[in-house]
Amino acid sequence: MKRRYIGQSVQRFRDPFFVTGKGKFVADVYLPGMLHAAILRSPYAYAKINSINTKKASKHPGVVAVMTGIEAAKLSKPIPFMYSPTGFGSKTADVYGLATDRARYVGEPVAAVVAVNKLVAYEALELVEVDYTPLTPVVDAERALEPGSPLVYEPWGDNLLLKMSFRGGDVDRAFKEADYVIKDSLKSHRYTGVPIEPRAYVADYDQANGKLTLYATTQQPHPLRTTLAAALDISENNIHVIQPDVGGAFGVKTPPYQEEILLPILAISTGKPVKWVEERRENFLAGGHAREMVHHFEVAFNRDGRVVGLREKMIADTGAPSPLIGWGMAFVGAIHIPGVYKIENVEVESLMVVTNKAPWNAYRGYGKENSNLLMERCMDLVARKLGISPIETRLKNFVQPQEFPFKQVSGQVLDSGDYPKVLNRLLQMSEYDELREERERLRRQGKYVGIGVVFEVAPGGACLPDSYITGYDGTTVRVAPTGKVTVLTGITSPGTGNETMIGQVVADELGTSIGDVSVIQGDTDKCPYGLGNFSDRSTIVGASSAMLAAKDIREKMLKVAASMLEASPEDLDIEESRFFVKGVPSKFLKFADVSQTIYRRPYDCAIDIEPGLEATRYFRTLNATHIPDEQGRISTYPSYPNMAHLAFVEVDGETGEVKILKYAAVHDCGFVMNPMMVEGQLHGGIVQGIGGALYENLVYDDSGQLLLLMAPRGWASRDPWARHPFS
Repeated sequence: MKRRYIGQSVQRFRDPFFVTGKGKFVADVYLPGMLHAAILRSPYAYAKINSINTKKASKHPGVVAVMTGIEAAKLSKPIPFMYSPTGFGSKTADVYGLATDRARYVGEPVAAVVAVNKLVAYEALELVEVDYTPLTPVVDAERALEPGSPLVYEPWGDNLLLKMSFRGGDVDRAFKEADYVIKDSLKSHRYTGVPIEPRAYVADYDQANGKLTLYATTQQPHPLRTTLAAALDISENNIHVIQPDVGGAFGVKTPPYQEEILLPILAISTGKPVKWVEERRENFLAGGHAREMVHHFEVAFNRDGRVVGLREKMIADTGAPSPLIGWGMAFVGAIHIPGVYKIENVEVESLMVVTNKAPWNAYRGYGKENSNLLMERCMDLVARKLGISPIETRLKNFVQPQEFPFKQVSGQVLDSGDYPKVLNRLLQMSEYDELREERERLRRQGKYVGIGVVFEVAPGGACLPDSYITGYDGTTVRVAPTGKVTVLTGITSPGTGNETMIGQVVADELGTSIGDVSVIQGDTDKCPYGLGNFSDRSTIVGASSAMLAAKDIREKMLKVAASMLEASPEDLDIEESRFFVKGVPSKFLKFADVSQTIYRRPYDCAIDIEPGLEATRYFRTLNATHIPDEQGRISTYPSYPNMAHLAFVEVDGETGEVKILKYAAVHDCGFVMNPMMVEGQLHGGIVQGIGGALYENLVYDDSGQLLLLMAPRGWASRDPWARHPFS
């Protein structure tokens, strides 16, 4: 069967809506009688909440309700953690929609106002009086581990959320016998994804039938529904989560946030639909942070450039205790050491530490950027010590093409790759030798220029144990009597267009026109239970389950078409919406003729098949294991794409400004489903990485204040158009 769409640059299905301004986002949802919420957030990094006086705010004209944390906690259970403690051994904390007895970071929600419009709600926030007793915060992860440090969550007795470690080979012997040992430290700073659309929710509770509907800018509608059911004690089949268009996510819209529980509570309490759209300032304060880790490491190597041993202690500042999945980045960062390099003697310890900062949530890279940063730093240090090219150290230590599949010391199984080929392609494409000559010429002129070459492995399709971040998803494919195809998928799109690639797969598998295929996502009442969007999984599991379902329907239609053409199914082919006898394209049936026959003639032409054309299939990813091997190791990612980068930069000696003179990258992502979309993702990812490295940093002072966003008390009571300077 000829493929018409897979591998082609098919235009994204939703592009015409977006470019004409007709996309529908949560902020565009308006329901009859809808109210608006505003959230009062803690000005302290750590404080005891003694009391909250809401009388003045409640009497403000247009205010419908004011809620405190104590009141919210009476209407819900603690929010379930997305990663089960039994799966990882992590500690958990009781977290509700609003803080109850203590606020543990600047920006934590402590009270909410519901009013007739957003402006009134923000005015009333200024009238809520909170009596705090400020406590001493801890804002440094290493200090948080010291005896006597302030405790972020006192019931734990310390600030260690989780400690994990692994060891492979004879590390002590490797270090003892190595020609050289280098000891160093490395820190990655704190920053986050900033989608063009902030978080937003509309909750609507129908008291007549007990049905809760939540419009949410989320990446995981079904797991969010499951979480809501547990926290609110509502039957899951009475909860409907709808994900409209999403203006970017990058991981930070992975549930469950406190506000996702709070909005339904407000809707239930008021009996009216309630909307909340996050301000940009709130997004920075409480929308999920990432990245901040300290690496203390030692690398042992020989004169020939081969690395023989590695010790790493990773300390991750995960922020305040939270049900969000962000802290898992330290787990993932640890298990992907030593990445693309064959180092047999490795010892890694990862400490996930809570502090009085905003909690971590997922962000593009999800810890793998930290493990790659560490390994590339090691390779550069080895090259510098030996006086050899950093290219040489990488080529000497790569896992070689003939060694795949390759089980790393952590248990992760690298499925495939040709790392030397990718790196050499980068050097050729970037004209590396000529760049080195240019570098020396510019340095003679007194300019500070340099060439950086790094290699990364970025596993995709996360499959973590006992969680909703795992390796399966489902798709329903439905063919109508007219031959039109509807695809309902558990995969969701954060605006990247993955529904287009799923449509390409279904169209090719059925042999029909892609113009006859529509894809429905993000609706828990329509779509099969799925885990949404994260970790590059949309094609791995989404397109795969869609292919399985479409294949079931194709086989069914082939049987009927064969009966109608008086041939055997094996003698038929299907292309361009036509079933025909192989070698005799003039003898054909239209796709719609066959589908209509199945629906209209189940007692003669379609007597041998079950009526209807609908199939639901689930795909469970391969190359992942949760049953420990003989060393207690599991493998949590199925796919290991890799990439080489080169940056040619100039640094201003007086200001430190970095100017990128040339940038090149080569990515091995396997078979390319849609070249245009893959290129767009690469361009976006590279620019996002440059932005994070050079221009983004979430800095806290010693009192736990996020310095970027310091604002005086009363900022919301000034000119209405200046109330939200970051909106």
